Amino acid sequence: MRLGDLSGKQIFLLTGFLFVGATASDAGGLPEGFEDHGPGAPVGQQTFGGSAFATLDGDGDRIVFMKLWAGGRGYYLFIDAETGETEQIHPGIGGGGGWPPLFVRERNRVYDTMGAWLVEVDVAAREVRRLGELPSGRSLGLGHTVAPDGVVYTGVYPSGNLVSYDPDTERFTDHGRLLEENWDQYLRPMEAGRDGWIYIGIGQNRAQVVGYRPSDGEIRTFIPEAERVSGSGAVLLGEDGEVYANAPDWGWHRLSDGEAVPVERPPSAAGRRHDVFPDGSRFRLSSQDLAARRMEVFDAGGDEPQVVRFDYESPGVPIYTLVAGPDGRIYGATGNPCHLFRFDPANATMEDWQLGGGHVNQLVVQGDKLYGGKYSQGSIYELDPYNLLNEAETRVRFRSVQDGHYGFRGNPDMVGRPYAVLAHSDGRHVIMGGNPARVEIGGGLLIVDVADGGTTALLPEDLVPDQGVMALAELPGGDLIVGSTTAAATAGTSEASEALLYRLDWETHEVTGRWKPDPAPRHIRDLLVAGDGLVYGLASGNRFFVFDPEAGEFVHDEEVTRYGPQTGSQARRTMAAGPDGNIYVLFRDAIARIEPGTFAHREVARPGTAINAGIAIHEGRLYFVAGGRLRLYSYDLSHGY
Repeated sequence: MRLGDLSGKQIFLLTGFLFVGATASDAGGLPEGFEDHGPGAPVGQQTFGGSAFATLDGDGDRIVFMKLWAGGRGYYLFIDAETGETEQIHPGIGGGGGWPPLFVRERNRVYDTMGAWLVEVDVAAREVRRLGELPSGRSLGLGHTVAPDGVVYTGVYPSGNLVSYDPDTERFTDHGRLLEENWDQYLRPMEAGRDGWIYIGIGQNRAQVVGYRPSDGEIRTFIPEAERVSGSGAVLLGEDGEVYANAPDWGWHRLSDGEAVPVERPPSAAGRRHDVFPDGSRFRLSSQDLAARRMEVFDAGGDEPQVVRFDYESPGVPIYTLVAGPDGRIYGATGNPCHLFRFDPANATMEDWQLGGGHVNQLVVQGDKLYGGKYSQGSIYELDPYNLLNEAETRVRFRSVQDGHYGFRGNPDMVGRPYAVLAHSDGRHVIMGGNPARVEIGGGLLIVDVADGGTTALLPEDLVPDQGVMALAELPGGDLIVGSTTAAATAGTSEASEALLYRLDWETHEVTGRWKPDPAPRHIRDLLVAGDGLVYGLASGNRFFVFDPEAGEFVHDEEVTRYGPQTGSQARRTMAAGPDGNIYVLFRDAIARIEPGTFAHREVARPGTAINAGIAIHEGRLYFVAGGRLRLYSYDLSHGY
């Protein structure tokens, strides 16, 4: 087995097993006071939509080709379907993306995007070749198709360009943008018609279906501008060989010779099974996110599977949040795949379990339980650390506390991307705010009574209609102080440019005051109420400010750059109160300490690696995430005092 460009300690973990964390000496010599506890979850997953294909290698043996997504990187796995022996290749290009490649069975080739490149994988030879550079630096190929003449087409996010590669002539072509839009375009799915046209569904700000004729470069759009609504266009190849398309409020149409003809419903989709080997045998994975590291192979005509175990290497997957649990252990959650991990400081062991899809952006403690805001459902979930696992002890008991009602009834996407979760001091409420997951403008607040599951939804029009919620804190007396963000949801556009603070009356749920820093930032990233009753905050532009909620005025505001840029994951919780009454703050390069009252700050320590997220303080140690968001670190706050 091979791992292209990773180095250092190799990590293997089966779901639910223990992993003994690395020490400072393992990490190559961290500064005094720091410890590297290792990855929270050294696992990986298939790309969205699946990317495992049954085929043959160069010797004619059955193999499963798979694109593995781990730690923000893409890897190619070649798994022997008989023995489970695995070869793992990194293509040597940074950035893998989570989107599925195209398998062209006739050529035994896979076409994919890595970094800013369209690549071809020769499965038999196990070689990766760059075909052409995509039009923008953060490009991804979301949709692919192959035309009857063998030319491969790929739709590029976010620019909306269409590119192609002709394997016979080895020619790569950028056909340009299909639509001129001011939002990031998703070109997926795509189908090549037998009429010489390529048909593409486009979303997500306003749905469209586009036809492109390669012979002369003609572009046609099929949904009238006045009828375009939020969402995505969809195309499929029917079992009759024709291409069909649909979009919200548009209905099904048959696409032929560059024209769209309404139909009541399409025929069944053309069968495209990638789990069948040429001899008729087939495979299935036991777990879509690959944590189980096993698959089942059914011989042709057989009903009983052979269990094939395989392994792979993973540097870990991104950690989104940390919290000190009520049981004295450190909990965190990862994304893609979504795992819960638990680190026990007493014996330096790490455990992790699956949590399903998406990712938990922030965990908080209310009473003796943990609560998390989960992307992209807009829901608050509950976890009991004292009754963690289900009967099979393979999956965490992680349930919605809203009795199946996800987020805001009527528009569940208003907190689809949770930016802030707060446990109220009344001991029974958890509050979550954020942005929509896609397209929509303006986020709200979801307030859940964890005792009975009751919910209160405050919609954007109840708060700030054109802004989302990025930070939450509780004032003395129970009112909330909220920091907003002017950012739009993914693929959305916003005209708001000035973020603000506002106060929410806890009893009436009414906004009782609004204030803007001067100059107004685009985002207020984090808030903390110290023992002096003042609100300490971080804003975009590396701003550190202090706000007096009783006087309704900002009493301190400065740009802080000596510790590096601001850091943090989607829920940017990088400030925490320490046991000494000071405020500890994570920046990219260093841990800093702020003294309430004087607002003076100084450097505490530098780990020598970029700090990515955090923050949890437990028994005198400050826990944070570094190593490309993949690893758990800690620092002894008593060191040097």
